[in-house]
Amino acid sequence: MKQFLKVLLVIFIIQFKLFSQDNNYWNIQYGTRSTLLGGAVIGSVSDLSATFYNPGAIALFPDIKFILSAQVYQLDNYTIKDGAAEGVDLEYSSIIPSPNFVAFDFDFDFLGDDRLAFSILTRQTTNLEFRTRIIDSIDVISTSPGLENFAGGINYEKNSNDIWGGVTYSTKLSNTIGFGVTGYISYRSNKFTSSTILQALQSNGELASFTDIKNYRFNNCRALLKTGIGMVFNSLTLGLTVTTPSLNIFGDGSAGTHLFVSGVDTNQFSSNYQEEIKSLFNSSWAVGAGSAYRFGKVKIHLSAEWYDAIEKFNVLDTAPYTSQSSGETLTNDLNHEAKSVVNFGFGADYFLDDDLILSASVVSDYSASVDGTTTNLSPYSSWDLLHIAGGTSFKFLKSLVTVGIVYSFGSQTFINNINIIPEDGSTIDRTSEFQYSQIKVLLGFEL
Repeated sequence: MKQFLKVLLVIFIIQFKLFSQDNNYWNIQYGTRSTLLGGAVIGSVSDLSATFYNPGAIALFPDIKFILSAQVYQLDNYTIKDGAAEGVDLEYSSIIPSPNFVAFDFDFDFLGDDRLAFSILTRQTTNLEFRTRIIDSIDVISTSPGLENFAGGINYEKNSNDIWGGVTYSTKLSNTIGFGVTGYISYRSNKFTSSTILQALQSNGELASFTDIKNYRFNNCRALLKTGIGMVFNSLTLGLTVTTPSLNIFGDGSAGTHLFVSGVDTNQFSSNYQEEIKSLFNSSWAVGAGSAYRFGKVKIHLSAEWYDAIEKFNVLDTAPYTSQSSGETLTNDLNHEAKSVVNFGFGADYFLDDDLILSASVVSDYSASVDGTTTNLSPYSSWDLLHIAGGTSFKFLKSLVTVGIVYSFGSQTFINNINIIPEDGSTIDRTSEFQYSQIKVLLGFEL
């Protein structure tokens, strides 16, 4: 019977890793012109996306306008090659409104030349869903005559959002140097559920059953600061930013697991659910630098940003529990860690005239996933992404209109280590390739 279950599991992959983009820091761009330049504007930001990219630059703006950046829709496509079986892929696509960025300034007389602005943005978001089901008659047991009735299904859903709201203060240190700081409040919400149910009935009436259910949800509120210095020297502009780790304010969550194996040599039953658990979410130091130089009708933008490593921590620190069948002490903690990464960006503008600009960019987005990690918030989100953007900005009436497109893509190969019978260490290793692509359509206004 053990061999029977192993064969069924080779046909039907039973474990998915928790894909998300928590390990990619440059996967979302903000603002109108800044989006076309891939966010490679730390030293050259020219609109109120400076509240995020470099708050020190705002004090140097000759005029501040309300900005509404609407990345109207985005198409996300996920594919797991051989995810359900050899030659059977798992796919998920969605067309959804893309994360928005809105910023505006406060015009108070007592500020003088200083600037005060408010912004709200989506820092991270994931919406992912896989479902598949098989009901078939399969001859997989040589000792059992005829076909076996098999039914199995997988359901996987993950939704997460990290929304930042911030107030920016920016002041001139001189006519060419500005300093600013944005204080952010972050509200993160995560929800995940996965279920795998496999059942097989032999002709003699003997039943084999495998049920594996995992779920968690948590919310967390924290605060952080981003400071920046902007410098303008005729055709050359420079910028430097520092982002602090976050300070947890409040949050809670729940976590559950249920494993049931029957009809094999060793039956298993372990089930646990805990709620009202204090949540914790840590982020790292980050230091960014950038510059831009204009010669003639061309302007070149360069940016780089370093993110420090994050030591392993428990997002949800659950109490140990005892397996109902084996008496073994188990834990259902949700944890996370990240390695240090550096991202790079290149952008270019071509000025046909003062009212019509063509822009393009290429930006890296390296994963902060730690090789061999045992964390379970986003353990295998290790794909390195590349973002390519292009479009145009033009004057329409009194507004600057920006239209463009951003294409992002990446892939990774991972191994599903499927533990069949925990006591004897029986496993099945399956190599699969995960492919990801995204298309964003941008329509933005500066009013």
